[in-house]
Amino acid sequence: MDLKRITAGIVALTVHSTKKLLLSRKVVITFLVAAFVALVMGYAGTQGLDPLEDGTNLMDTLILFFFMPVMAMIYGSSLIRDEIDDMSITHVATAPLDRVYSYIGYYIPLVITVTVSVIVIATAGFLAFFTQHDIGAEAVEIYCEFAILIVLGSIVYSSLFLTISVVFKKPVFFGLFYAFIWEGMIGSLPGVIQKVSVKHYLRSIGSGWVDYGDMSGFEEATGFGDSVIVLVLLTVAFLVIGAYLFRNKELC
Repeated sequence: MDLKRITAGIVALTVHSTKKLLLSRKVVITFLVAAFVALVMGYAGTQGLDPLEDGTNLMDTLILFFFMPVMAMIYGSSLIRDEIDDMSITHVATAPLDRVYSYIGYYIPLVITVTVSVIVIATAGFLAFFTQHDIGAEAVEIYCEFAILIVLGSIVYSSLFLTISVVFKKPVFFGLFYAFIWEGMIGSLPGVIQKVSVKHYLRSIGSGWVDYGDMSGFEEATGFGDSVIVLVLLTVAFLVIGAYLFRNKELC
């Protein structure tokens, strides 16, 4: 198959899946979470907290610590499984495009959707808290730094949860375990064990440029370069495993 047909196939599937994800019922969850985060951070902003230190900690805890993996789980762990269950994946299974490229056509829109979803949530919380304080330049800097971490996190978590959707018949259960237990609990334990979580490496990268909050003094941080390498290797590994399994899976 020539490059032009491969590209056209990936683009077509990407556009279709992006529209499907962004217009799905799950978008309601995004807005509900955004409203919740805005309420929490808006209230916190009225409590006399340090706007830079505590505001950054709230973004760290609510976005990177909790809702980043949760939103990736919600969108990613059921993406392929939902299409298998409702038989809408038939057109992919019978298309001349190699399934490896079709898998990429699912991964790209998932990254886009998770990024948009978490950015919406982070923006709602950011505005609710920081607009109550006169710290314009510093606040914008914090927002941009977290936006970059959100993009990086979306790339890694999407590769993980898309693979989960291929491996397990009930991917949501494993996704919940990973998001709440693995990332939520193990990723917060002191010592070397937290290095087996994606969150550790995201926070390690952030500690190199975030000047406020606990992240700026993250004592257990892995080096910036090493963190980037680990996240790249994890993303590639998950994509290779997921694409291989998807290529050989009985879809219909």
